[in-house]
Amino acid sequence: MDIKKRDFLFGAGVVAAAATGALAQPVRQPGGGYPPGVPKATGRSMLDSPHYIGYASKGYGFQPNWARKLPLVPTVDRNYKPRRINKAIELWEDNQVVAYAEFGASGAPDTYEEGKRMSQTYCDAINYEMENDSFSIDGLRNFMQGLVDGGPTPSGHRTPMVFATIPAWGFDGPSMRANVWQIAQCLAAGVHGVLICEMESPEAAQIAIAGARYKWTWPGVEQLALEGCRGAGSQSFAAHIWGITPAEYSRVADVWPHNPKGEITMGFKLENRRSVESCENILSTKGLAFAEPGPSDNGLSHLGWDAIRGDITPAQRAALPASKRLEENLERIRLAAKKHKVQWLGDGPSGATRNQEIDEGRRMGPAGNEQRVHEDRLYTKRKMPY
Repeated sequence: MDIKKRDFLFGAGVVAAAATGALAQPVRQPGGGYPPGVPKATGRSMLDSPHYIGYASKGYGFQPNWARKLPLVPTVDRNYKPRRINKAIELWEDNQVVAYAEFGASGAPDTYEEGKRMSQTYCDAINYEMENDSFSIDGLRNFMQGLVDGGPTPSGHRTPMVFATIPAWGFDGPSMRANVWQIAQCLAAGVHGVLICEMESPEAAQIAIAGARYKWTWPGVEQLALEGCRGAGSQSFAAHIWGITPAEYSRVADVWPHNPKGEITMGFKLENRRSVESCENILSTKGLAFAEPGPSDNGLSHLGWDAIRGDITPAQRAALPASKRLEENLERIRLAAKKHKVQWLGDGPSGATRNQEIDEGRRMGPAGNEQRVHEDRLYTKRKMPY
């Protein structure tokens, strides 16, 4: 059939159907109800489901145990006054370890209340996880507003430091360029940093840093190879969350430590075999603040099926040649981060104690439990309240 004739006949059919009401919406019955079998919207959410799991895929959220229960370490200065917006940077400048809580949104409309609850966490930072959990900028904005309304923190900061983990993977330059909008959206929601997963390309690393910057450079700060790509207008809501004017936000929303006065902290996860091969170049990227090796995903990348098969013991798995390569490569990433003065989100050398890990450069990590965080703060003679 001639295509024009076919399209004409199809179009005529649509017109005829519309004229007879065949394409109309279901007709409401007397009293306002829909015909039998048509679901009626109730305005409810998954929070109303009797099967709601109460947490996201990683098991975080709806936890009452983020509040401090242990006493402050004796070195804390109770008259402490914050000097920065980004709490993590302030701690790193004082050679302290940043402990973070993790929140992964389920998709339920609970993020504002979760933000209020987590505003008083004993942790210094919050990882808002959107790589595998619900990717919702609306949810993130609600969470950030909840932090503000529940704050300030015991240290006097308006909110904990918040970094978002996103599904814009660092496979190569073109894919990062296509997804750099995710970085812009998260920063416009008021977060203090973004963590990029599967970072394996030096080109992607440079693009990610450009995605966190505006199109200007402070006087005296080195120009980067790529111009920043955050646009005018992105500062309004973020400035509200930070408690400063949009003009001031535009000035301080730059990447630390490349700009010592910047308040944005960008992070990379180097979590596969290709990441290892490029780790020295990736971790030398100017504008990078922190990095981690993603040991679980690196384990999958190095061991493949052997990482999850159920017919071998942990001892047998540890004896595999690939397990030895994994251990060597995780250490290679750690040493590259140490060389380039990147804040280390990870463990120390194999077999190191927690204090030895701190001596070797551990400066960030998931809280795990309050007792472990308390012991870190005792060892580092923490001064900032929490």
